[in-house]
Amino acid sequence: MSRPPSTGLVLPVDAAVDLVSPWTAGLPAAVRDLPPHVTALWPFLPTGDLDETVEDRLEALLSGVPSFSFALVRVADLADAAVLLAEPAAPFRALTRTLWDEWPECPPFGGAFDDVAPHVAVAVDPSSEQRAAIRTALTPRLPLACRATEVLLVEETPGGPLRLRRRFALGG
Repeated sequence: MSRPPSTGLVLPVDAAVDLVSPWTAGLPAAVRDLPPHVTALWPFLPTGDLDETVEDRLEALLSGVPSFSFALVRVADLADAAVLLAEPAAPFRALTRTLWDEWPECPPFGGAFDDVAPHVAVAVDPSSEQRAAIRTALTPRLPLACRATEVLLVEETPGGPLRLRRRFALGG
């Protein structure tokens, strides 16, 4: 890894575990141990920059963000992934904006994209056959009602996989 190990902030989508579990082999090994999730901010700070002060700031900030309902509404194809789109997008975008405003040195996805639709990754770099199988299997099970109630702070490990560092509850 040419850069220091990083952290990220994700919203777990526990309601999607059964839906996506047959496809987790199609995800990078680094994220297979995480629950299905919508990314709030990746990358966040390098692991060496996290301390109690940062975590206290996160706790205070996130406790002021209301929990919210959303649905996984359809299977979509990104250039490099098959995903489940989350709607409404507004609360996810507001959360990302809140975090980015607090840590302007941490643009979403390193500034690589102009716009990111909130989504749960199902498979990365799937073949066209895998994309079709995912669409066929998951479309009849959508929409799936979900609720965002917490944000997970995850960190890269020396071996590669991401691991949970801390949970932060969203406000009521």
